[in-house]
Amino acid sequence: MIMDYSKLLILSIFALIILQTSYVYGDGLTQENLPPASVGDREASLFIKISPPILTKDTTGDKYLELTLFDAKTGKAIQHTSFFVTVDKEGKLLMRNLFHTHSGNLILTIHSEDIEANNVVVYGDHEPYLDAWTSINDKITVKAPILLDAGLYHFEIEIFGIDFDKNIFTVDDAPKFDSWLSVGDISNKTISSGGKSYDLSITSYYDEISSFNYDETKKLVSFSMPFNWDISRLEQQNIFVHEEIHFPNSFKEFSQSGTYKATVNGFPVTGRMIIADPYSLDDTLILHYLLSKENILDIAKTVKPGVKTMDFNLSPDTGLASEKNSFDVKFSSGAYARVQHDSKLGSGEKIPFEITFFDKNNKLLKWVTYGYRIEDSSSNVVYESQNTNPNSPGIVLTEGIDKHTFDFKSAGKYKITLALFSHGIDNLQTLSGIGNASFDIGTGTSKIPSWIKNNAGWWADGSIDDNSFVQGIQYLIKEGIMKIPSTTQGTGTGSNQIPSWIKNNAGWWADGSIDDNSFVQGIQYLIKEGIMKIQK
Repeated sequence: MIMDYSKLLILSIFALIILQTSYVYGDGLTQENLPPASVGDREASLFIKISPPILTKDTTGDKYLELTLFDAKTGKAIQHTSFFVTVDKEGKLLMRNLFHTHSGNLILTIHSEDIEANNVVVYGDHEPYLDAWTSINDKITVKAPILLDAGLYHFEIEIFGIDFDKNIFTVDDAPKFDSWLSVGDISNKTISSGGKSYDLSITSYYDEISSFNYDETKKLVSFSMPFNWDISRLEQQNIFVHEEIHFPNSFKEFSQSGTYKATVNGFPVTGRMIIADPYSLDDTLILHYLLSKENILDIAKTVKPGVKTMDFNLSPDTGLASEKNSFDVKFSSGAYARVQHDSKLGSGEKIPFEITFFDKNNKLLKWVTYGYRIEDSSSNVVYESQNTNPNSPGIVLTEGIDKHTFDFKSAGKYKITLALFSHGIDNLQTLSGIGNASFDIGTGTSKIPSWIKNNAGWWADGSIDDNSFVQGIQYLIKEGIMKIPSTTQGTGTGSNQIPSWIKNNAGWWADGSIDDNSFVQGIQYLIKEGIMKIQK
């Protein structure tokens, strides 16, 4: 039997995934695997997890902190580990205690109580060498002011010993791990629009929100949450910000829009940063802000000093119409992926693609790990998913929905192949498989992708400021998305103070009153005058 090359390669990748024993979750939410550190004669990583992921006034039941030190090479837990655990929130110490686990996996059952750190109570036994708290089954109960409310918790973990109870590190040799984990919060809001009331809810997986507002005139939802924009801090931490806004389908201005204007501190949120999910809940549209560490660092560079909040703006984009072409990629398990793209866009244009994974019962799959490949009619690979982290192969989709932007150089028939590696928080492989489908790309009709006009429209109507607009245009030029004819770079200060006539041009260009060339001339002016600096 002869197997085509593309399927053979993806099958080899698939086999590698199946054999992989450990996954890295750099989500900065409720669990993560921290980067390896030297522990004795080996490299070890720390798995840390808190639950539940969301706290409200109605939350009942036990809460947990789980710690496992494991060999970074084999993935196996390191036995007889002693953890010195320090927990703080917003600079206030909540707990500082030493725990020992025989198996290598420690589970603390937390009874949350508003007490001082000095009054924390631990229910367990003592091991004889470090006098650490322990138990026969490595499950220990503590009464502490931990997980009383939502927000960002800081965990500092020092490893005092491994392998044997008597094997104790010196102070200088004790490895340290730092983790910042978030507990989500749900806020329920009622707004009025068009004489009707609608119930909205916001789930923040990072910190509690404040300053919620709905501007009926602009159809604009806005809210804020505490955030430390210090770039050096962000560079050193695993971080991920996830916000969900739930809209009832009866609120048609949002539920039927299909496209949205979204910003964070004035920075345009586009592509994979904003995901619409009409599938998970009946009669509800969920809009997800999904901000990766890279996204947050980009935004941080535009935030003014002294700002201590992350500010979200969201409104329906009634001016951006699209015609979706949809097809399915089916897997032998019965699962399938629905692929959608704008059929009005064609070759030579940046075309947004959306890929959504479902099980055989049409239920949205979550925590999907997958890979893709796109080939032209001659079987030449034009796009293929890449992964630079050997511990986390494939693309991980927390919500089962992904967005990519592809630029096809010529019109014609193409084939997309998808490899579904796993799904669910536990990386289930029951639906794993490979599928493919063909699709057509037509001839492009516009020199500049239409979604760029969307950004210009936001700037013209005041939704984003001058600096954010310049940052966006600089990025588009740098990535080759917007083509600017050769222009001599000016020697100005790059102050981003833009003449009003260019803002008028942007508004006219966004609504189609002037053509692409007229708008590009305005951008050339900014470059020539040194208002906009283009990095070489």
